[in-house]
Amino acid sequence: MDTHKIAEVRRKRKEAEDSRKAEERASRDNYRKFVVATLDAFSMDDEDVHEFPPTDNLHRLIVQDEAESRGMPSISQGVDGVDRRAYVFKPDKGPGERELRFLQMEGTIEELLRRRAAGDDFMEYNIHFSLNDAKVVNKTRTAKYSGVNDEDEEDIDSRVVQDRAGDAGAKQDIMDRLKLERGGA
Repeated sequence: MDTHKIAEVRRKRKEAEDSRKAEERASRDNYRKFVVATLDAFSMDDEDVHEFPPTDNLHRLIVQDEAESRGMPSISQGVDGVDRRAYVFKPDKGPGERELRFLQMEGTIEELLRRRAAGDDFMEYNIHFSLNDAKVVNKTRTAKYSGVNDEDEEDIDSRVVQDRAGDAGAKQDIMDRLKLERGGA
């Protein structure tokens, strides 16, 4: 091939690449316009969450950017490449910290909304603990541990942390058991 033909092939490849990039740019701009119109309509309706159709990473990123610019929390959920989609919440209706933990561990948006409507506080997903939330109870030696050597003594006398938020009946049972073990009435 002569240099003229090589230059012509390179020019055609560049034009094709530029044309492809322009089409992608136009497609992104059109999707951005769709997202803006959808979010504007969503901000006016009574729904707390809007579900966008399944899309690729780039389109979900556009949804998240536009939602963020309006102060609306957004979450992506689903299986990549199959049905991963973006969900956008009203500014004051986004998931709280425990609800986010629920979504990360096992939950779906639909289940979140159902449990919210039922009054669930998602307390089982609380990950913040302090010593004020616990009380320490010494374990007692049982008959099966008689004859334990001194090395295992520390293991037997280890402390157990129990949830202070337990029900009153369980607390009373523990208090009664401690009184009996100490010889009190």
